[in-house]
Amino acid sequence: MKIRAWFLACAVLVFALLMSGCSVGIDVEALLRPPRPTGEQQKIQEALEEYIFSDQNKQSPEVLGGYILKYPKSGNHRSAFVMQDLNGDGVDEAIVFYSISKDKGNVRLNLLRKNGGKWETVSDIEGASADIDRVEFGDLNGDGLHEIVTGWNIDNVSNRLLVLFAFKNGGLEEWHRELYSEYAIHSLTNSGWDDLLILLSNKAENVTTAKLLHSKGANTGLSEAGQVNLDGYIQQFSSPVVSTLAEGIKGVFVDGARASGGMVTELIYWDGERLWAPFYDRQKNRNDLTFREGNLPSMDINGDGVIEWPVVKSVIGYKSSETDKIWFTKWYNWDIKAKKVKEAFSCIMNMSDGYYFEIDDDWDGLFTLSYDRPSRTLSLYSMDGGKAADRFLMLKTVFKSEGLGSESDVEAYDFRLLEDLTEVQFFTWFTDRKPFNLNLERISYRFTYLY
Repeated sequence: MKIRAWFLACAVLVFALLMSGCSVGIDVEALLRPPRPTGEQQKIQEALEEYIFSDQNKQSPEVLGGYILKYPKSGNHRSAFVMQDLNGDGVDEAIVFYSISKDKGNVRLNLLRKNGGKWETVSDIEGASADIDRVEFGDLNGDGLHEIVTGWNIDNVSNRLLVLFAFKNGGLEEWHRELYSEYAIHSLTNSGWDDLLILLSNKAENVTTAKLLHSKGANTGLSEAGQVNLDGYIQQFSSPVVSTLAEGIKGVFVDGARASGGMVTELIYWDGERLWAPFYDRQKNRNDLTFREGNLPSMDINGDGVIEWPVVKSVIGYKSSETDKIWFTKWYNWDIKAKKVKEAFSCIMNMSDGYYFEIDDDWDGLFTLSYDRPSRTLSLYSMDGGKAADRFLMLKTVFKSEGLGSESDVEAYDFRLLEDLTEVQFFTWFTDRKPFNLNLERISYRFTYLY
């Protein structure tokens, strides 16, 4: 048995929310506001308060109401206190997000440095809105220093606002701003420093674009290196994933949920001369090549270091449902040398129980399946005259907290233990019926637990 990372379950959950139209935003401050910090963080907060209530600010009426720490809602940094070396001296500075008034006013960024063992504010700047979405870092101009990349939710605007801050002249200075739906920071042009890829969905006009921004070096701003269209009906993006396509070429994979339902996977890459989005059909203004109805994200499904995306295929005699979460899928990747899509492998995804079972290509059309939810049993049948005939495989999931269930069921089919994990057991029953030719070793090799 091969065990894959548990992030698949999280990705499926996020896309279930996207596809249902639910907002993923949460009042993070209400849920995650911590008790009074201790240790180094306490010293940072004390220095922040010293600045806020200093002589230069105490006359401000807003200060009388105190302040509130603000927490980014997404990304890798979700604390109000973010540590990062911004000036390249090997010592982290601290960035604190806060607002003076709880009910109004924009979030502020307070930059603190340690001087003689004591934290002190060196810069304080107003952000773009009252709602900070995320904060990331990247060297976007090749000076060897990290710029601060912030994302902001804007009232009555469907997209967000990206604002770059640079640490210059001893303080924070705004460097660039741009609307975005999603973005990626990575070295995509092989310049030796990071680029910024902006994904933007214009829902009103059904126009979705990917724009690559690049700086030519220190003390220069960002300029557009290239822009391409993507599926015009994308409503919301997942987090982009950067993957190596070939030596010297990085690709950005991102899943997008359509407003009408279903999702697509887009690939964007720079080949050294121009920006490409090979899955987009300009005549149709959409990407049908990677479209699927099921909420299955793209990923490195088989651990080969290459991002694959699924296409859901129909099975004669079985209708997939969001309730069962069972899909017959073919997984594909992009062959950049041939500039065409290549099939990787086929499998049955069982997201109700958290596994997939790999099948041979020549099985297609020779089997059907059923799933019994109460007993958590997936069954495969051979076909005869277009109808289900003999059962040749069963995969049964038993969560130890739920118990084994019907003993007669286990005894009647002589289930054999396939895997015994901490919280779950998997059993199998099979025959050696041709052309499937199954045995316990082959079943174990084809079976992958996802969590």
